[in-house]
Amino acid sequence: MKKPAFSLVIIILFVSFFFASCKIESYNEKKPIIIKGSDTMVNLTQKWAEVYMNKNPNVSIQVTGGGSGNGIVSLFNGTATIANISRELKDKEIQKAIEYNVSPYKIKAALDGIAIIIHPSNKIDSLTIENIRDIYTGRITNWQEIGGRNSKIILYGRENSSGTYEYFKETVLGKDEQGKPFDFISRTQVLQGTASLAEAVSKDKNGIGYGGVGYFALRNDLKILAVKKSKEEKAISPIKNKSINYDVIWSGEYSLSRFLYCYTNGKPEGELKNYIDFISSESGQNIVKQMEYIPLPKKDRKQE
Repeated sequence: MKKPAFSLVIIILFVSFFFASCKIESYNEKKPIIIKGSDTMVNLTQKWAEVYMNKNPNVSIQVTGGGSGNGIVSLFNGTATIANISRELKDKEIQKAIEYNVSPYKIKAALDGIAIIIHPSNKIDSLTIENIRDIYTGRITNWQEIGGRNSKIILYGRENSSGTYEYFKETVLGKDEQGKPFDFISRTQVLQGTASLAEAVSKDKNGIGYGGVGYFALRNDLKILAVKKSKEEKAISPIKNKSINYDVIWSGEYSLSRFLYCYTNGKPEGELKNYIDFISSESGQNIVKQMEYIPLPKKDRKQE
């Protein structure tokens, strides 16, 4: 009688171990949320990920930058769960998604204002969009031409995989009368990432650069310029009392304003949806403010 009882105990232990092993294996095989793309969004996304993982210790989120273009490619080839993009997808990219059997789903994550920065010693306080275009296309080469010191303007910009680069080229440089896009003058010094650009301009009294206002708002070694849509209009600054002026960015009164997006392959579900809902919630948008970005308008936020 003892032998069958002993055998039964062995069987129960084996079955228990088997199911426990399955749970461990299932847990270990759980795929992380992998986020790639916009350098503008890296700091913000890393903070979102940190807070979310603290609240949900069974979830793993990996965040890297590389530019919006890198995020798009990574989403298409399946190496990213979320692509951070500081602009909307282009028609040719949507067509490319079809070839990869990907269905890009757009989520508004936050807003940003593109700030124009110079060295604090520069006495220029504002520029028109036309001034900025002429500087970056090489028509204006000396600060003296726009009321500054008699010094050559040193240009700093972003790499062409950057969504900020794309936005700036389309919105500021624009097109000529024949519809041909203007391009950056070749002497523009291309830097990888907004942080590198900020450092360069802070050390160059004749430098000018551009990037997400959140990277510059609290720095005393940079000057953020007010921007005029035209000579006749009022100069609008994205900064007020050393803080980001949300109102002029929400309203579009500050002309260099944009949404920042997360793109997924299809409508997010499960844990991915939970994470997306978190970043769009009041809690997630409070982090946006803490990180010196611009939170979504109330109408675009998720209710908690």
